[in-house]
Amino acid sequence: MVKYCITIFWMMNRQVLNKRTTILAGAVLVTTLMMMTAPSVYAASPDFTIVTFEIFDGNPSLTVKGTAGGTTPDKANEILAYVFFTNKGIFAVTSHESEDSNEVGNDIEWHAHKVQLDDNNCVTSLKEQGKAALDGNRVSVEGTGASTVDKVLTALLVAENNNVCVEKVFDSQG
Repeated sequence: MVKYCITIFWMMNRQVLNKRTTILAGAVLVTTLMMMTAPSVYAASPDFTIVTFEIFDGNPSLTVKGTAGGTTPDKANEILAYVFFTNKGIFAVTSHESEDSNEVGNDIEWHAHKVQLDDNNCVTSLKEQGKAALDGNRVSVEGTGASTVDKVLTALLVAENNNVCVEKVFDSQG
């Protein structure tokens, strides 16, 4: 991609008489390249970098390098999640703008759901089950009845066209 942009810039420089226009166009190309190749702001966040996972005090739990729940979504259709694959199903501790939980007064606050995903990692079922517990760098889901955690991940989901699907997995273990 970098080579492609450099080639375009070189060709523009040869064909355009106005060097200021060429410099401006080159700056636009470089900025576009940086935006296309830069990691997500969320992905760079230690709040979504998993250190370990386990059953802690009888609940599925994971720890992150940063602060559990220290980051919330920037856009209305975004959902941030800490996800636990357990012997009792998939549970997610989420933060988003749309209201779908009685656990918290405002769903931008972190709260829990039991979810089912299809083969495309889109949500097919959402239940208000479990309770989110965030403390320092630890995220837990209380009240699931789970005794094992097989896998955990941190993810960005996007709600579009009446579907909620995983857009990006920031980190995973298991």
